[in-house]
Amino acid sequence: MNRHFLTKVAPVDARAHRRFKCKATVRLAFKKAIKQPISLSRALILEVSQGGALISISNEPPDHFYIVIGNFEYSIGCAVTRREGRLVAVEFIKEQPRRIVDAFAVLRFPMAPLFSLNGLLRNELLQPIGSALQPASPAE
Repeated sequence: MNRHFLTKVAPVDARAHRRFKCKATVRLAFKKAIKQPISLSRALILEVSQGGALISISNEPPDHFYIVIGNFEYSIGCAVTRREGRLVAVEFIKEQPRRIVDAFAVLRFPMAPLFSLNGLLRNELLQPIGSALQPASPAE
């Protein structure tokens, strides 16, 4: 890669929000066609921030979909920014509250987001308070 003086000014990982590693199973909701019902599939969130996430998927969702928590208690609108095999990087349509991101970042029970939003946010599903949040390593 050809480097020049501007690379010293801009950081390599110039993101607006800090990313955290996590392992949370969620549902993706999307429509394949206008007249078809809503399709649901499972996915695994590997990294999360207030502005987006890195998701591992088994089948390919469209460019826009919702991450659904619980029984449609909370949904996050997403737009795909990058696809690399089974990994999909998404940007959230709206910045997410820090409390939601923190809950994903320290989740002990990866299936909790499938059951309820309250289950995701409850302390007994989270690591002990002494555990530090684990930031994701910068993209290469």
